[in-house]
Amino acid sequence: MLLYGGQGGGGKTDLLAGLALTAHKRSLLLRPQYTDLGALVERVVAIAKTRKGLNSAPPAQFKIDQRVIDFGAAATLDRASTWQGNPHDLIGFDEACQFLEPVIRFLMGWNRSADEALGGENRQRVRTVMASNPPISAEGEWVIGMFRPWLDITHNNKADHGELRWFITDPDGKDQEVEGPTDIRTLDGKDYIPKSRTFIPAALGDNPFLVETGYQSTLDAMPEPLRSAIRDGNFMASREDDDWQVIPTAWVLESNERWRAGKQDQMMSSIGLDVARGGRDSTVFAPRYGKWFDELTVVPGRKTPDGPSVAILAAGMLREGATVGVDSIGIGADAETALKNAHLPYEAMNGAERASGHTRDGNFAFVSHRSEMWWRLREALDPEYGASIALPPDPALQADLTAGTYTVKPGQPPKIYVESKQDVIKRLGRSPDRGDAVVYAWNSGGVTAMQKRNVRTRVGSTPAPETNYDELRFR
Repeated sequence: MLLYGGQGGGGKTDLLAGLALTAHKRSLLLRPQYTDLGALVERVVAIAKTRKGLNSAPPAQFKIDQRVIDFGAAATLDRASTWQGNPHDLIGFDEACQFLEPVIRFLMGWNRSADEALGGENRQRVRTVMASNPPISAEGEWVIGMFRPWLDITHNNKADHGELRWFITDPDGKDQEVEGPTDIRTLDGKDYIPKSRTFIPAALGDNPFLVETGYQSTLDAMPEPLRSAIRDGNFMASREDDDWQVIPTAWVLESNERWRAGKQDQMMSSIGLDVARGGRDSTVFAPRYGKWFDELTVVPGRKTPDGPSVAILAAGMLREGATVGVDSIGIGADAETALKNAHLPYEAMNGAERASGHTRDGNFAFVSHRSEMWWRLREALDPEYGASIALPPDPALQADLTAGTYTVKPGQPPKIYVESKQDVIKRLGRSPDRGDAVVYAWNSGGVTAMQKRNVRTRVGSTPAPETNYDELRFR
């Protein structure tokens, strides 16, 4: 699997077209929407220098020199399923960061050759190529995780451009880097064979058709952060915040810088707990020491099938004086019951409850307790008035915290509504479980008086111990 991208004008579409026309027998080239396919089809035809063999009726197909190129659109899993069972030895995603991650992974499952029986020199090479500029919205940030050794500036084992690394995708749908192509892993009785990945940066200078046209000046004139994304090819710092984003990206990055100073002598205040039960989602524990958050513990959902399994893990992490802030509705209710039965200190975080608090300035109320909890974290991260929270540098956590948006509902006073978790999942194709765990951690375990009015505190039938937390007051 190759990610080729970065700067605008680097010839990303031409790479897909060239591979399909010269190196593969059956290719599938994709854009998210059918309305975007016309330009892709025309570029392939222009490079081939013939329209003979083109059937432009949807789904478009081009046959040339015993090669078949299919053109498709797949903005959703439903659209992607139309290609289920159709083998393609090349699957090319044009502007890959505009696709949802579940769509990408689903289609990659059909990346195989129809001539698998052939061996030796006759074997058709099989590959997936993602051609893309950096993401400019939360929907595309999955690419950082998929190509972390090349794109994540915080990765502890960075890869060089073009260097091959090998990965398996475990039963929970999570990527694991392994030593090499022969490092086969047996998980749940099944062998997982590694597949290679690499990243090659695209540059305008690589494209002789554009480099002398003055296109560079067009890129230079772009506003930030688009200039960093399209001109400079910066995958890590290029996403443009939504106008109604709950937590600005810059605030999260500033908290990462504070995190490196360490937790000093602070005792554990709480553990935020977002529960998954089976499936691809994860159960996440977010330990908090005053204003400082430790690295998150992320457990595959299949390893936390019920409440007692979650309570056992929580018991091993808790320290004296700390409490577990757990989602008490849906699948989290089972974990709440298990914590209660084990006489562990916990606080039930019911996002569906009515909120009684107001924003720091007193001008807005909240539609629900979930909206209030997320807003409390926003206020605490505010560099001008906040609490100097320190969050671990975790690209997945950053993506979760910066994904949600909000609206203002009319009323006296007007009320802030933070996007529901279900709507975030629908938009991103994944659960923002790490972000929710941090929100629960901040809103539990010695929270401010303003917050305590909306939190039910229990330890079995005994009130949870208070934590000395006088240093923090929302202004």
